[in-house]
Amino acid sequence: MNPRTADRRTSARENLFQARRRYPRLRVACDVFYEGEERSFLAERADLSLRGLFLPCLFPDRAGARGIVHLDLGEATMLKLEVEVVRSDWAASGQALRFVGMSEEKRERLAAFLLKKGGLAMLPQLDRRYRVLTRSARVAHG
Repeated sequence: MNPRTADRRTSARENLFQARRRYPRLRVACDVFYEGEERSFLAERADLSLRGLFLPCLFPDRAGARGIVHLDLGEATMLKLEVEVVRSDWAASGQALRFVGMSEEKRERLAAFLLKKGGLAMLPQLDRRYRVLTRSARVAHG
């Protein structure tokens, strides 16, 4: 098998995996302070979505551990969220965290931050609804 075929298959698998995500991740440069059961640390970037985030760290907590994340959304806005460690990834030097019990107000603030940083594609349901509305508006006026 030639390398070109292997590269195509690899990218096709990655694209399929990304397409299956309910909420896509966005790599953002923002201060994130994690307070866990076993350790605390400050990260300067995160892969963030509406359901959770991936934080780079040297010594991730064990899966199932609970903690608190403080996200700096800019403009003097901090968001405090309860999280659970879903996966500790020593190879990627980080941990995947799931938001637990997020209030509607906090979800809206996080969604507004993601929309501002990543655009409409960060919220697939809204993106599809917007495309349907604009497509039907063009047909009606066309």
